[in-house]
Amino acid sequence: MGWDGYLYPFTFNANDFEPLTGTVHLPPPVHQTFEMHGFVMCTFAPRYLDHHPEAIKVPWAHDNTEADEVLFYVRGNFGSRKGIESGSFTLHPQGIPHGPHPGTTLKSFEHTRTDELAVMFDTQFPLELTAEALAMDDPNYPLSWLG
Repeated sequence: MGWDGYLYPFTFNANDFEPLTGTVHLPPPVHQTFEMHGFVMCTFAPRYLDHHPEAIKVPWAHDNTEADEVLFYVRGNFGSRKGIESGSFTLHPQGIPHGPHPGTTLKSFEHTRTDELAVMFDTQFPLELTAEALAMDDPNYPLSWLG
């Protein structure tokens, strides 16, 4: 899909998106569906998972040194996260380490595909949270990596 130079509404059906699958975990840019000034959008659609016998099939622990990361969990079972349900949002600000919750890495070995659907935005500039967004904050979320 490319830009033809015109600005008009259009739709993108995430159910039609076929992400790449590799021998080992591929980084988020293979899921990128849009790029705009200041941010990119990735679609994590149902797909087969990595097929190397020793592949870790969930995203590795990382921090985004140049982007705030916002994930909207649309539907499915999110194998790398605990306590996430459809309609959940997470925000990982620049430089804050995050990744799979304890126990999800080993559990990922038994899976061959994922049926999750999520949308991620990585921003070029830090986000400023509104009072409404701060009111929905879960203060225990940063502790969820402790197991």
